[in-house]
Amino acid sequence: MRRIMILLAAAALMAGAAPAFALQDAVALTDQQRTPETMDIGVLTQKAQAGDARAQVRLGDDYYVGNGVGQDYAQAFRWYDKAARAGDPEAQTELGLMYAKGQGVAKDYAQALSWTRKAADQGYAGAQYNMGIAYDTGVAVAHDAAAAFGWYLKAAKQGYDIAQFNVANMYELGDGVAQDYAQARAWYQKAVAQGYAPAQYNLGNMDLAGEGAPADAAKALPLIAASAKQGFPLAQSRMAALYYQGDGVAQDKVTAYAWALLAADAGDGDAQALLAAMDSGHELSDDQLARASSQLAELAST
Repeated sequence: MRRIMILLAAAALMAGAAPAFALQDAVALTDQQRTPETMDIGVLTQKAQAGDARAQVRLGDDYYVGNGVGQDYAQAFRWYDKAARAGDPEAQTELGLMYAKGQGVAKDYAQALSWTRKAADQGYAGAQYNMGIAYDTGVAVAHDAAAAFGWYLKAAKQGYDIAQFNVANMYELGDGVAQDYAQARAWYQKAVAQGYAPAQYNLGNMDLAGEGAPADAAKALPLIAASAKQGFPLAQSRMAALYYQGDGVAQDKVTAYAWALLAADAGDGDAQALLAAMDSGHELSDDQLARASSQLAELAST
């Protein structure tokens, strides 16, 4: 069970009584947040053509998402490249992403790593996180868990929630750093404070399992529920299992079924299996199924 890696795809796993979460099968660098354009495109283009690096980045963003102009990866790459060569770390990070994904340019992991490192060395958190991904996955560099941890930690200390999650996960597993449940809990809590659903889920599972602190269902359930209410399928599936088993909560198969419906709709295999078992065993009456359906609508709207 490993970390959040949002590069080209996403996957998750859930197994056992208190599973941790990570997106291991993804090989994706995290995308940057792009602010909607407020300046007239013509004015912005003039500024960019005059060599204003920040205008070049904003214009690259606009071409990347098709904001005020037609989406055009080649043009986005062109403007990011200009700003990156002027030393702008955000543009360098974007350029690295485009080389990694082959957007507007031929895919080239060596170039992706080179530009990402330039931004990371300037202290840009998104690039530091992406350097962690490179070492974690062995893309363009040899796999090195300790190096990955070091880069994640740099980004985490800047408040980057996904990096905080990965640091916590590595402490929890003892991967790239000595296992330390206290540190894992501390870093999960930092991401939880930012409302990060996977961290809520994992910290809740640590509370249930008594990892680094006495087992405490009263602390665990609100965390997992908060994650589930954000639409996190693993947390929804976990809520279904807890209510079905009466683990830490009063057994309630109607509520279990409602949570399982939500998770199953998102493709969670455990939730799908629970629904199949409950249906084949005729565990709910027609009235209970109707109540579960009504409860599903409430859960989905929270």
